[in-house]
Amino acid sequence: MIEAYFDESGIHQGAKVCVIAGYFGYSAQWRAFNKKWLRVLSDFIFPLSDIHATDLIEKRDHQPMLTALAGAIAKSEIYPISSGILVDDFFSFTEDQRRFFTGATIMPNWKLKNSGSPNKPYFIPFQRILENVTSYTEPGRTANFAFGLDRPMEKYAKPFFMQIKENPWRGMGWRTRDRLGVTSFPLAKETPQLQAADLLSFLTYRHMQERLMQTIGW
Repeated sequence: MIEAYFDESGIHQGAKVCVIAGYFGYSAQWRAFNKKWLRVLSDFIFPLSDIHATDLIEKRDHQPMLTALAGAIAKSEIYPISSGILVDDFFSFTEDQRRFFTGATIMPNWKLKNSGSPNKPYFIPFQRILENVTSYTEPGRTANFAFGLDRPMEKYAKPFFMQIKENPWRGMGWRTRDRLGVTSFPLAKETPQLQAADLLSFLTYRHMQERLMQTIGW
């Protein structure tokens, strides 16, 4: 069974880009990764609960540890996936279009059922990473997903995940939708897999933001 762990960057007010990134792999590969990750933290006498990319990545004192943690990722058979969206592009669509993109259903009378989440661009890359991971999942197997989300985001992400999984219209044209397993929302401070995803999502966010600034001439 494939297990995938993802975190986000850019859901805060004023963000110009929104990113979801993380890794997927088989259970045995994740167990091996966890041992490597925890060994690095033990070597640097650093608590698991304090690993958060935004607090560490700019501090020179932590660079040796971050390099070692990156090495633990590189030496593990887990595979990265990231997806992002420009926030202004998302809001260039009408509210009804954004509602449909993020979960509202078109009824036979062409009216929309459910509110969707028209003010949260997060749910566009959310759908893309589900599709990407299942495309690497063998027929007859499933992929389980864990997300590092706060409670308000989890409250919508969980039913939206089930809608994508069970509603044929939402997954229309998506050949591997039947390989979606279950979703969970563990605490990042207790989950090395989510901490690795947090590091990748933060770096992806910075890369996208820098490219955007170069493009528009900031």
